[in-house]
Amino acid sequence: MKMQKKEKDKPTITDWIQSIAAAISIPAAIFACIVFFQKDIVLQSQISKLDTIANQSLDQTRLLTEQVTILKKELKMQIHQNNLSQSNRKSEIEPKLIIEFEYYNGDVISAKLINNGKSAIILGKVDNPSSDFNFDIPYQVIGEGKEKDIYFKYKRPDEKSDKTELNFRLYYEDIDNKKYTKDFKFVNIEQLIDEKQKNNIQLV
Repeated sequence: MKMQKKEKDKPTITDWIQSIAAAISIPAAIFACIVFFQKDIVLQSQISKLDTIANQSLDQTRLLTEQVTILKKELKMQIHQNNLSQSNRKSEIEPKLIIEFEYYNGDVISAKLINNGKSAIILGKVDNPSSDFNFDIPYQVIGEGKEKDIYFKYKRPDEKSDKTELNFRLYYEDIDNKKYTKDFKFVNIEQLIDEKQKNNIQLV
């Protein structure tokens, strides 16, 4: 009976296999836990890096937005300064042409083209169909503060009246090649000359 008990208490091969399997499974489980936690640490590190990159991107975006705003303000200021500079330049070099009538003699009226501004280059003129005069401008340049003679001749001297009209457009440019036009229109010039001689009026 005792021998049978001893034989029963003796571990079988199956017991040994189970014990070995249990012993093997413990390190495997430990190894699996270690790998899992290592992966979790790597994942946390990657998330942290992504979070850092995102924050840096937000900071860069904010900085770029501020720089763009500053550049826009500087651009507006530069445009304003350029416009102001161009306006000042225009006033500094703009020709100012007027006509001053001198006298009339028969079918011819004598006048002067006067430049009260800076130098002008005469490009040409166009007569209005309603104009009752023929004339030429035999010069191309009229300097600062200079004046040039100009003569207007009646197309139909016998039809002179208080409605007789001088009407034309003058084309010219300044020293920067900026183009200008000016319309001249006078009616009953002989009367204007008479009044000028009485009152010393300059006609523009």
